[in-house]
Amino acid sequence: MLASFIARKFADRARGLVRGYPSTYIGRRVVLRSRGNLTLGGQTSIGTLVTIDALSRSGVHLGSQVTIDQNAVLRGSGVIRHLGEGIRIGSRTSIGAFNVILGQGGIEIGADCLLGPNVTVVSENHLYTKMGVPIREQGEVRIPTRIGNDVWIGAGVVVLGGSSIGDGAVIAAGAVVRGDIPANAIAGGVPARVLGSRGDA
Repeated sequence: MLASFIARKFADRARGLVRGYPSTYIGRRVVLRSRGNLTLGGQTSIGTLVTIDALSRSGVHLGSQVTIDQNAVLRGSGVIRHLGEGIRIGSRTSIGAFNVILGQGGIEIGADCLLGPNVTVVSENHLYTKMGVPIREQGEVRIPTRIGNDVWIGAGVVVLGGSSIGDGAVIAAGAVVRGDIPANAIAGGVPARVLGSRGDA
């Protein structure tokens, strides 16, 4: 098993080299779009079937040693007619399998964060108040979304547009975050509310 793992890593590194990212590990069937707007830090690892579309005003920037697990999607814009702001992810952060991160309004994720599988982070809301007009035709509101440093986000969490999660916070699996979560808080539920603090005895 160890030999098989090492062989896969060599193959991933070779794919990174061939695609112009010599210090990056790139898995099979990875899609990288708008590469002129994409920055990958050293020792970044991108898993199989990941899609990164960096088309946006500020691009998609990954710090050093960022890990993106299989089938994750990072998209800087939703549509070409209205470019999004983009995505910035700090060093040593791990993006889980099947994560969806949509940077229309701008998303910043700090360093040393852990995002479990099936996490969704958005930065845009649809307008819907006009009856008789399809929601898709009523436009959008784009709101920056921020996740601080050293944050652990459990499996299946949804972080809605405009939310801000403070440094060191823990978000329980399945929560829906809407609004602000203080630093070092433990939060959970739908919508998420503070349940305690990491400093509690």
